[in-house]
Amino acid sequence: MSNNTAITVLVAARKHPVSGKSTRSRADATAAALALGLPGTVGLLTAGAMPDSVARDYLALGATQLEILESDADSCDVLLPALHNVPWVLAGTRPESEQGTGVLPFALATALGRPVITDVLAVQADGKAWIITQALPKGARRRLRVTPPAVLVVSAAAPVTLRHSLADAMAGAMVRTPMSNAAASSAPKGQLVPRTLRRKLLEARTVQSGHARMLGAIESPSTGGTVLQTGTPQTKAQAVLDYLRTHSLVHF
Repeated sequence: MSNNTAITVLVAARKHPVSGKSTRSRADATAAALALGLPGTVGLLTAGAMPDSVARDYLALGATQLEILESDADSCDVLLPALHNVPWVLAGTRPESEQGTGVLPFALATALGRPVITDVLAVQADGKAWIITQALPKGARRRLRVTPPAVLVVSAAAPVTLRHSLADAMAGAMVRTPMSNAAASSAPKGQLVPRTLRRKLLEARTVQSGHARMLGAIESPSTGGTVLQTGTPQTKAQAVLDYLRTHSLVHF
């Protein structure tokens, strides 16, 4: 990435859920469209393989250059050297329909020692700083004045228009830079799991209705319980209290 680049947007290819073909990520495209509306030189950056067709789709947004760091190493380690001198790094939020964990912007911010601002809706330049509108729960909004360097995670709800210009797609430059695995950082790696791995849902050992489970929890004489049909209210209350104490349900 050029040293003159003021804004770098991280982009990636995703698999279409129906056709299985590689296509651009709408979340990353939203971040790129937001950045292209700001003053400063904008460059797109990705790590790993990206087909030319997907790269052209990103360039069609109006970007002049997309650099592809070709490496099989960890994406964070590959991207770090290119981001050290970039004041603003933008990324998209991963939607539920797309693969990935969404932790890359946070890992990069930690490695670079920068703050990370999530759920960014809008950005307004204010000198060297930016006035950032951030989405909060329940529809609330707040404005932050952020000075570079920083990492911004753009919300999928950001009100930007995704354009597609064939002229820009063909005029933009794709720069493929082979990266050796030895150039990646030697930081300890986390546990690698398949990207399609999903959490295993808890299942009942036996399939029963709620009524059946309730009956199974009620004690009866056949299950060792006691049925009190005679006695004073105080005697019955004492029996209930003894039962609760036996099962550690009360501590007095």
